[in-house]
Amino acid sequence: MTQPVPFPQPGDIWSRFSVDPRRSPTLRASDADRDIAVEALNAAFQDGRLDASEHADRIGRALAAKQLADLTPLVADVTVMAPLAGPTPRRQRIRSAALRSWLGMAVLFNLIWLATWVLSASGPYYYWPLWPMVGTAIPVVIAWIGGNGSGPGRRRELER
Repeated sequence: MTQPVPFPQPGDIWSRFSVDPRRSPTLRASDADRDIAVEALNAAFQDGRLDASEHADRIGRALAAKQLADLTPLVADVTVMAPLAGPTPRRQRIRSAALRSWLGMAVLFNLIWLATWVLSASGPYYYWPLWPMVGTAIPVVIAWIGGNGSGPGRRRELER
């Protein structure tokens, strides 16, 4: 059984060429550019986007491409475009993990505070968990507010 070819990540295919073929169509294609197109076509074939004859035809044309403009129509209709807004599943996982971690630490701090207060048998005990809970909430708030799905962080995430 053959290993599946990983489909290029959304928005990732055009940035992998030496120059974006949609912006510099007259530039001559390198071997690496042709390899990127072949990789995208193989992934599209495995995904069922191309039938066998169309796959073979496009592979042959990709390997014979002289200019980047020859590669653009071969991969343009089988490339998944990146969503421009909204949190990605990865960012959602990070947000959820940050919130769960904070809640776990808050519960732990409060249990320690409650145990020391009950065992001390004194009056109202100073509520010290407030300070570590505020301190550990700052990164959680940054993860939730700072991740609006745009900017340089979003660009780096799409390039992976």
